[in-house]
Amino acid sequence: MRETSGTVRRAFFLGLRDSLGLPAIGIVAALSGYGVMARDAGLDLTMAMLSVATIWTMPSLMAYAELLASGTAAWAFFIALLVISIRNLPMAVSAIPVIRARPGFRWHQIMLAQLLSPTAWVQITTVGRTLDPSDRMPYYLGFALTLLAGGLFGTWISHTWASGLHPALGPALLLFTPLFVVLTMATSPKRSSLLALVTGCILVPPLMLYDPEFGLIVGGITAGTIGFVLSGRERRGPERKK
Repeated sequence: MRETSGTVRRAFFLGLRDSLGLPAIGIVAALSGYGVMARDAGLDLTMAMLSVATIWTMPSLMAYAELLASGTAAWAFFIALLVISIRNLPMAVSAIPVIRARPGFRWHQIMLAQLLSPTAWVQITTVGRTLDPSDRMPYYLGFALTLLAGGLFGTWISHTWASGLHPALGPALLLFTPLFVVLTMATSPKRSSLLALVTGCILVPPLMLYDPEFGLIVGGITAGTIGFVLSGRERRGPERKK
């Protein structure tokens, strides 16, 4: 039992260690940008921190601050955040089977999904498969909880000291997390990730110019699908030759 406990502890601290670096720096920087937005929207520090802990996804947090500042009706507020947050569903569906040690639904998986972010998703889908199944959940918790702590810290420090921050710096800080995700996908051993990244870099910018509201969604889904299909064809090619 002690050996199992020690293994779990080692996996947890391995996840914590892997998050301390560019992942944590990116989250702290991104949520520092949100802290400025939240303060400008009229949120006090308590509500800003609570929104990070409960929403925990940058597009939804940004929409939350913008809609709050514009005085949007409560029903429209709820629907907008719900639609934006649906983007996390495919990540949760693909990540939870990698994290869990046994098949089947468990209630604690809802908490695991709540902690999921694009940064944690990229990490667990690339590194998690190299870990023993019993180590994946503690590794994920160590990684994801460290990111959440970093996000809360970034929100706190920027909300508290936002008056001394240059106006252009807040939005610029939001780019750190996407930068980490792109760099991680670029070094991923999975060919589908590389193909999706290259295709996305080609498709998304013109689609965003054509339609700022849906260009990112359409481009992301299209690029991911193309990467998956092309990598599948490459895998089947050698098998047919055999």
